[in-house]
Amino acid sequence: MLIDIVNPGWAPVFQSNLTEDIPGYLEAPANALAYSWEHFIAGHLGRLGTRDDIALHQQYMADIADASRNAIDNTDLTRYFEKYPDNLWAAFRGGLEEVVANAAAPVIEKYTGVLAAADVFTDSTTFQVLQSIRLDLGHGSWVHP
Repeated sequence: MLIDIVNPGWAPVFQSNLTEDIPGYLEAPANALAYSWEHFIAGHLGRLGTRDDIALHQQYMADIADASRNAIDNTDLTRYFEKYPDNLWAAFRGGLEEVVANAAAPVIEKYTGVLAAADVFTDSTTFQVLQSIRLDLGHGSWVHP
């Protein structure tokens, strides 16, 4: 059984299947693949999962993480701080929304038609992964953990 990690044939629902531990969530597929098995019970959506489902999920999440790092490194947030010079939270929100959109767009394009609901849930999963990359790993942060 592998519940709330990989949804066979589907993108993870809201925020990486609502996980609180993104680093652990990203490691879970490799841990599962280390064992010898043919099918797993995902707990949702009514079909058994396969090793290929886990490999596809693993690649999808790696693509989100890579796109998030790229977007963090390459999205210019200057215009948000110029637009909201007296409201740093508004500037941060606008900038963060753009970073997430920039990271999610290529993943949505790649996985629409490959994983069901990739066009619906990739934004929220990207937000959660991107925040973990920033806050748990310190990528793109001036203050490192």
